[in-house]
Amino acid sequence: METIGHCQVFTMFQQFTPSLVPVPRVSARARPTGLLAGTVVRTADGELPVEYLLAGDRVATVSNGLVELRGTSLVEAQDIDVVCFAPSALGRLRDLVVPMHQQVLVHDWRAQILHGRDSMLTPAASMVDDLHVTRERREAVRLIRLHFDDPQVLWADGLKVASAPTPAPGILATGLLH
Repeated sequence: METIGHCQVFTMFQQFTPSLVPVPRVSARARPTGLLAGTVVRTADGELPVEYLLAGDRVATVSNGLVELRGTSLVEAQDIDVVCFAPSALGRLRDLVVPMHQQVLVHDWRAQILHGRDSMLTPAASMVDDLHVTRERREAVRLIRLHFDDPQVLWADGLKVASAPTPAPGILATGLLH
């Protein structure tokens, strides 16, 4: 919830959260991936914060154009290392923070040096240079995962990241989708 003027405003995500079962918690050993609230994702309706996305929204992907989002899931990662991309690293106005195991698509010298390819998916931790891309520990981080019929690569605050590797879990099975 944020305050705008004298009004308290709930995001869509916060409106749905009370109806959900408790958020599952995982340790860093589970290698969690996902996007933190506030991360902006390209969609058919423009750039939107990840917490506003719902099943049925069309998300811009690198290889497949606009793809229908099948659902989102939420997990709380405990005692986790995250990778912080400074604005200078991405040409953006603000930092981007992702879990260290979040897969990112790189098209530069790093792909050539690490794997001899023009581009590759690699964990965000491999991007750490201790100057523009740093690593830090967080006590708890809520991660929003985007689920499609097939894994996708999408834009998150200008960085190309992989979606959740699995299709959306069933709504009745988990109660964690919206």
